[in-house]
Amino acid sequence: MTPRPSDEVLIRLAGIAAQVEDLLALDHQTNKAPVGLTTVKNDRRRTMEAILVLLADPGVRDYLAELKRLDVL
Repeated sequence: MTPRPSDEVLIRLAGIAAQVEDLLALDHQTNKAPVGLTTVKNDRRRTMEAILVLLADPGVRDYLAELKRLDVL
């Protein structure tokens, strides 16, 4: 059985999902004003940094380690 994450970890995981959705949206500029390539690269870098910060959270790391230990991931 998959362990249930704490509310805090669940919120962080939802934040990661939102950031990933944002990152994927950067490839589809249809809803955004035209921008230069540098702006897109900077937006992508900032989004990746935000994801890495969320993944560095000790609760998230512990939860993901537990899922790996259970061979779920």
